[in-house]
Amino acid sequence: MNPIYLQALSLNSIHGNTDGTIHAAADLAAELGIAGVDIEDRLLASYEPSYLQELAHSIESRGVQLGYCGLIVNFQSPITVVQSEIESAIELIKVLPHLGISKMRVAGNGVVGSQTEEFTFNAVKNKVQTICDHAADAGIDVYLHNHNHGSVPSTGAQIVRMLDEVNSPALKHVLDTGQFQGSPGSGGFDHSLHANQAQPELYESIETCAPLASMVRAKFYFAEPGDEQWLDYPRIVRTLKNADFEGPISIVYENKGDGNRPADEALSDAADYLNKLLNEE
Repeated sequence: MNPIYLQALSLNSIHGNTDGTIHAAADLAAELGIAGVDIEDRLLASYEPSYLQELAHSIESRGVQLGYCGLIVNFQSPITVVQSEIESAIELIKVLPHLGISKMRVAGNGVVGSQTEEFTFNAVKNKVQTICDHAADAGIDVYLHNHNHGSVPSTGAQIVRMLDEVNSPALKHVLDTGQFQGSPGSGGFDHSLHANQAQPELYESIETCAPLASMVRAKFYFAEPGDEQWLDYPRIVRTLKNADFEGPISIVYENKGDGNRPADEALSDAADYLNKLLNEE
C-alpha cells in the first residue's frame, strides 16, 4: 500500500505560511491515520538546528513522519534568478538532516520574456545538476517536479529528457498529477475552450512518467461538489498501478472553481477517496 502524506502548504489558507501550518497538517495526518506530512521551505521559521530538531520531534510525537521539503520557485521571474535558487537549495541541503528529512522537491523555471524554451530548459538542467551534486554528497535525494505555469519541465517528454541529461544518483522524479500541460488546474489553461476538462496530453504525460516516478503529488481541486471532477482519478490510479508504482503519494489541495471546500475537509475527503481507489482490485 502506498504511504499517504499531506502537503502542509494546502492548509495555508487557514494557518498562513508559518510552521503552524505544519503542526496543523501533522494533527490532521494523525487523525486520518496516514503516514505523515510534506513541507515547504517557506513554512520554516528559521534554519537554526535547535528549532528544526524541536519541530521534527514535535511532528514525530504525533506518530507521523516528515516526508519531503520543497524549494520555492518564482515561475514569473527570468532565468537570472537561478543562481539564487541554487544558493537557497544548498542552504536547505545543509539543514535538512536536522529535520530527519532526506528528500527535497525542486521544480523548473518559467519561460519568460525573450527566453526560448530550449534556453530555459538548459538553464534548468544546469540548476538541477548543480543542486544534485551538492545533495548527493549530503545523502539527500532531489525530486524533479513537473510544473506548468509556462515553465519547463511541464510535459512527459521534457521530464524524460531532463532525467536522461542530468547525471546524478541523487536525481528522482515526483509526478504531479495536476501540473503537466493539459491540466485545468495549471497556468496557461484556457478554461473558456475546455470547460475545465483535462486534455489528453495530461494523461499522456502521466502515462509516460509513471514508470519513472519515485513519488506522486496528487492534486485535488474539488471545484465542484462530490469527488474530484477536474482530474480523472480512477484513470490516474489505474495508470500508477499499471506502472507498479509503490512510492509515497502526497495530497495537495488547491481551491479552484466554485467548490470553496475548507482545506482541512478537502484533504480528508481526498485521502478517503484516494485510499478507496488504491484498495480497489
